[in-house]
Amino acid sequence: MVMCFDYFSTKQHDLSISSRISAVDFLLSNNISAINFFETIYKIDAKQKIVLYHVLDMLIEKRPKYLNDILDMYLNRALSESHESIKRCVSRTIYHQLKHNNKIYNKDQKSLIITTMFDWLINQSLVATRVNAIHVLYFLIDEDDWIKEQLIAIIEQQMLLQEASFLSRGKKILKLIQKQKHHKNRFL
Repeated sequence: MVMCFDYFSTKQHDLSISSRISAVDFLLSNNISAINFFETIYKIDAKQKIVLYHVLDMLIEKRPKYLNDILDMYLNRALSESHESIKRCVSRTIYHQLKHNNKIYNKDQKSLIITTMFDWLINQSLVATRVNAIHVLYFLIDEDDWIKEQLIAIIEQQMLLQEASFLSRGKKILKLIQKQKHHKNRFL
């Protein structure tokens, strides 16, 4: 079996779709474990680290359970990242995991995710990260009462920036929250 680090240190990938698909195919066809791939991400040079986070993003979209065995390791490292491109990938990865299984994370992990997503929203990450963050927070809205209030306030405040993708997703999330509230009120 080809070693993951050897493959990614000798074969340079880029952010093109074909390159990322090739990398995902390598990982899946060689049954590369999540821990092996994730450790490789942190052994490789900084430029390839960004590319490999994009590969992971694409992989999780196809296989949302891929990281299940290393969730703590993944969250502890990934949520500490400061590079905007990596943050976008991390927020998308968590989005896809939660979309597939809202119970994937334990209470402590959810708390870490919630804190980080709010930080990324408040500290004005790039719009793609913020768009993903509000959707992740929507998936976790029932974890604590304050989340819904804060999420609504931040969405409404940031919609004033008039960024098209944020406006679109923000309106969608606000409608989902309103629908959820209406649905709960019907059963009270």
